[in-house]
Amino acid sequence: MFFPELLLDVRKQLKFLFKDKEVNNLQQLVFLVANDGERAIRDVIEPLVLEIPPQVQLLDASLLHKHPGNLKISAIASYTDKSTNLKLDFPLLNKREFFIVKLLLSGHVDAQKLVFRLLADDLPRTIRIKQLLPSDYRETSYKFKWNRAAVGLAVLIIPAWVLYSAKLLQHAYPMLFPYPWASFVVSAKSLFLVIAGAAVVLLFAALGFMTLGAAAFGEFPPPKRPRFPLPKELAVFPYGVFLLAPKPADKSGKEPPDAGTKPKP
Repeated sequence: MFFPELLLDVRKQLKFLFKDKEVNNLQQLVFLVANDGERAIRDVIEPLVLEIPPQVQLLDASLLHKHPGNLKISAIASYTDKSTNLKLDFPLLNKREFFIVKLLLSGHVDAQKLVFRLLADDLPRTIRIKQLLPSDYRETSYKFKWNRAAVGLAVLIIPAWVLYSAKLLQHAYPMLFPYPWASFVVSAKSLFLVIAGAAVVLLFAALGFMTLGAAAFGEFPPPKRPRFPLPKELAVFPYGVFLLAPKPADKSGKEPPDAGTKPKP
């Protein structure tokens, strides 16, 4: 049995310290900064900067992983009256290279509202954030979905029944079917039968095989996502991982709008 009022009173009397600093509402954020474009990011005019609101205190920032291991990254925090800025500086980030940053914060902040800024050629000033799926950074085993397979097989019964019925009908009315061609007679009935029958067979066959593919792979066609291989000790995160992937600006020169995916509870 729990007493919420009692827990709140006890919590008010507790103090949490981190490096001799009192912590209020400890929060941990993990960001994977990657170049998933087709060109290298080089000659950066102003490095990647994260702006942290003034009501949130940055306790610690550390690099958990770099890929490749010789990637040059530096993380420097600076403090002002309005915010705390974390500067992530890298001279070169080639295609599919990435690094992971872990932040410890005192106070709560919505990860979607954090602002990352970067000044470089052909890149937007504001970096978009989205949450990574576990399959993006670790190998996940997918269980075969028997219920989806059953639905797919049930759907495939429809085109099979249409083909079987057409075969039986062909013996009685060979002039309605284009095979063999010698007995085929072009008419409104024959054209309607061929066109409508072919459409039904193709439609339900496609739906059935797509459902079977979803039962085997989870999605059909299988998703094509950039892979970020992590060591085993880092691949098992008990929390969401956010991706920062700088994208080139569109042809009109406008920056893509800020966007984010809300973490699932």
